[in-house]
Amino acid sequence: MVGGVWEYGYGVALVILMNKSFMKIFASLFVLLLVVSFGVLSAPVVADQTTQDRAMDFMEKVLPIDLSKYDINLKADATRNGLPPFFDDNRKITDMLYELSAENRKIDIVFRFENDVFVWCDLYPTEGSVFTSKQHSSLRDAALDFLKTYQTYTQIDSNNLIKMLDNVDLTKNYTATKENTKLTIEHYTWANVDTTRILWVHVIDGAEYDSFALTFDSETNLLLSVGDDRMLYRVGDSSVNISEEQAIDIAIENLKYYSYGMPDGSIVKDFKASKENAFATLVTSSVDYELRPYWDVRMILDDVYPGNVFAVSAFIWANNGEVLEYGNMATGGTSYIDNANGSNANPAQTSPSDSTLVIVLVVVVVLAVAASVIGLAIRKKHR
Repeated sequence: MVGGVWEYGYGVALVILMNKSFMKIFASLFVLLLVVSFGVLSAPVVADQTTQDRAMDFMEKVLPIDLSKYDINLKADATRNGLPPFFDDNRKITDMLYELSAENRKIDIVFRFENDVFVWCDLYPTEGSVFTSKQHSSLRDAALDFLKTYQTYTQIDSNNLIKMLDNVDLTKNYTATKENTKLTIEHYTWANVDTTRILWVHVIDGAEYDSFALTFDSETNLLLSVGDDRMLYRVGDSSVNISEEQAIDIAIENLKYYSYGMPDGSIVKDFKASKENAFATLVTSSVDYELRPYWDVRMILDDVYPGNVFAVSAFIWANNGEVLEYGNMATGGTSYIDNANGSNANPAQTSPSDSTLVIVLVVVVVLAVAASVIGLAIRKKHR
């Protein structure tokens, strides 16, 4: 599945590790730093008034929150082209952080719009309970009510999504596919809150395309997150004419043309990999917001090569077997961009290790600042 809706989720592991007594401090800090950290990395500008109006309109007409009880303050906002490390001048991404405050109650709400299209919204209750505009006796009622409200607001037909919830026990994990839609219900704990995630994914020939997701507090039935990229992407040529085995054969055959440069100027090449140590996953990615299916082939090498490279990945279009990109998989968070690649690789793309490195850097910044704030809180407590 394309990563648009879920690009924000990599802080979960850190939050789960935090002691519950520090969650109020960490939650709002994490949200703020998430917005600010992306801004620092990608030269942000202030979001335009139209986008702010869209966010306010969404809060008023869609979210089940009684806004009349809160003071609303825009705490941070940034607009940039692309998202590190995948810069793309055709992408205009706007993130906004709102703080809703009342006596002894606070909520942080984060929005993302891309090319003026709503992509996702997260709610983080940081202090006290939430003033809701509607009360729901069950998770099913909360989900169905939101789906109907959202359908009216967006004018996107969601009747098939609503229908798929018929006779489904939302208190249990569940996965089923009907026609071209896969429904997944999963339960997990995030920041010491038991949550239920309901995800609908558009599936064609086993490949996952656009998606729509809702996350609720399993105990209070409060909506915590909504993500929707159905209006952001369009489905292009979805034909899968290349099998998994053929994709692996193509990747290994073209591996002889692949090489990468080291910092000292030396070239690393002549890799060896076998079909027995290779696997392929059918994924989708977008070109100018058009989603197409690709084989993501991972080849474990016969040895560890300079730069701690233990595997090479290949991106192959499932339509005709065209090799689009090779990249390194390395231990230690270091990889080297291919500077001498004989394949049809795109030098503007970044290898998997590089994207991981940038994500790690952002998380490290968040954790470091959070640790300093938490340490200050502990010192004050013991004075």
